Amino acid sequence: MKETNGIPARLRQVAVIRDGPRQETVVLEADGTYYIKGETVYLQFAEENELGRVNNIVKIAPDEVTVLRSGAVEMRQTFRRRQETSGHYGTAFGRWALAAKTSSMEFHYDEQRKKGRLFLSYELMLGDERSGRHTLTLTFKGV
Repeated sequence: MKETNGIPARLRQVAVIRDGPRQETVVLEADGTYYIKGETVYLQFAEENELGRVNNIVKIAPDEVTVLRSGAVEMRQTFRRRQETSGHYGTAFGRWALAAKTSSMEFHYDEQRKKGRLFLSYELMLGDERSGRHTLTLTFKGV
């Protein structure tokens, strides 16, 4: 991949959480920035939720993806294919340990069209509680 400085981008994130018969889908669309350094793609964007503003950085390296959130939500979670990884999640209400067992991790970037797609599928534990199977699809396109 060719190294880039910050490229303005339109992002769409679709998170699906399945826990037994229950399914929840959360869609977020945001303007952000992406840049490429070596073999790693960095996405930066902000979101507003019921707790306040959350700044997000998604670091997509060849063998792992790291999600960093700061602001109203503090979170760090790394994903590695076919591995269980630990992280943390915190808000003003408390802090919890996370554990993600990633079954699928795919990333495609089209340099010509300046667009990319990240897909993650994982089982998540929040503290001692199973949080179900999560899938995350994050697409972005330079504007």
